[in-house]
Amino acid sequence: MDFNRIINGLIRAARLDVSFYEEVEKDTSYSQDALVVVILASLVGAFGKFIGALFSGQFLTAILLFVVTAAVGVGGYFLWVWVAHLIGTRLFKGNGDFGMVQRAFGFAYAPQFLNILSFIPCLGGLIGFVAWVWSIATGFVAIRQSMDLDNTNAALTVIISAVVVFVAVAVVMAIFAAMGLAGAALTGAFNR
Repeated sequence: MDFNRIINGLIRAARLDVSFYEEVEKDTSYSQDALVVVILASLVGAFGKFIGALFSGQFLTAILLFVVTAAVGVGGYFLWVWVAHLIGTRLFKGNGDFGMVQRAFGFAYAPQFLNILSFIPCLGGLIGFVAWVWSIATGFVAIRQSMDLDNTNAALTVIISAVVVFVAVAVVMAIFAAMGLAGAALTGAFNR
């Protein structure tokens, strides 16, 4: 694994370099690199949440947030690739196979590295929003190039799939939050 190639790819992907997305789409050797990008971006984002929870003195919450955020980051990636591929090929007659979309979308996660800063009070939410919007832009280029769609169909594919993934992730996070509250209530954490 060539980390210089991965870092160079992250920079080019974040800059919305169309030629890079074309290269990644066609070169199967980028499959592992794309997955590494997603895993690292998810771990970095999870670490930002972990630090934020530590600053508020919640060690167990910090550990739980780290695990859940990392898992949801990687799971959300696979869900987004699957949904985008399904929508792009079925609704808009895109040409890319799952591997092409997976590789391009993996590098489209580049802006998610900003989530390491999510622990910063008052700015963490804004930084997360910027990373999400930027990821939508990189996802647009990834979809357009990997599925050979026109701008309108690529935009619709990204928007529809992003909404589906956002709702799915929100539901999963709400379930984990409810479980955390239930666990806190059962252990008497609210009885101080």
